[in-house]
Amino acid sequence: MMQPALRIQGLSKVFKVGFIPKKVVALDNVSLEVEQGEIFGLLGPNGAGKTTTIKCILNLVYPDSGTIELLGDPMASPRAKARIGFLSESPYVYDFLTGREYLIFSGKLHGHDTDTCRRKADELLEMFQLQDAAGRQLRKYSKGMLQRIGLAQALINDPDFLILDEPMSGLDPLGRKEVRDLLISLKARGKTLLFSSHILADAELICDRVAVLVNGKMQMIGRLQDHMKQIAAYEVTLVQAAGVALDGIPHEVIARSDSRFLVRVPSIQEVDAILTLSRSKHFVIESIVPQRQTLEELYLKQIQ
Repeated sequence: MMQPALRIQGLSKVFKVGFIPKKVVALDNVSLEVEQGEIFGLLGPNGAGKTTTIKCILNLVYPDSGTIELLGDPMASPRAKARIGFLSESPYVYDFLTGREYLIFSGKLHGHDTDTCRRKADELLEMFQLQDAAGRQLRKYSKGMLQRIGLAQALINDPDFLILDEPMSGLDPLGRKEVRDLLISLKARGKTLLFSSHILADAELICDRVAVLVNGKMQMIGRLQDHMKQIAAYEVTLVQAAGVALDGIPHEVIARSDSRFLVRVPSIQEVDAILTLSRSKHFVIESIVPQRQTLEELYLKQIQ
């Protein structure tokens, strides 16, 4: 069996804040595994512990207890660190460097020689469609372009595992789509991705699995299709016969157009009851559409 790309077991962290120190539990016995080659979403409201988890993985914050392994190596080992690429939520860049200079500088931080850095920089500029902006100073880049150059620097060392903290924060719909497409293309190249987000629509579109953190505790973890296959309700379209009053339907009418009624029905048993009622009330059932639970509904259940 293939070992997980990331394994976290029993991760806990308590901070002391304030002039008179007060304990704040940031993480409480968090455990999760990220499989190789998947896109994994770490979801939760602000203050849930997402960024603290990422900082623990990167050894920027030391947990009070628990273990972290990357592809079988302890996270603190140089071998594990060399296999990671990271993009922070608000990446700091040197405004007066050009895009190409920034990537070359990032490559040198990883110990590559100048020729290798230049080659890798040109490859990444082409991959992220930034060739035309390669000679432009970063202070003149748009938010979406900065996210793309940030992703490029995260790949300069050709990592196996990418960690992205709120990669679509502050982007317009087009910019979010561009970043989503880039993440999917990176997965196709064999990369494993862990990203935190509170933009549920993006997570629903691209994640293989998600975990929900609330107040430092893991509330849910698993494949989206497993959690979202449950049918929440049925939407039934009724067509009223000419000259016949449509009454006796005990369910909520959520839309109406002329003789058509869209009714929300909570269970299959009640759908069957409406089918029986249609024969005596002289209306037609035009369609019955099951409504599956969305990621947003699932998420709200966990944080409430």
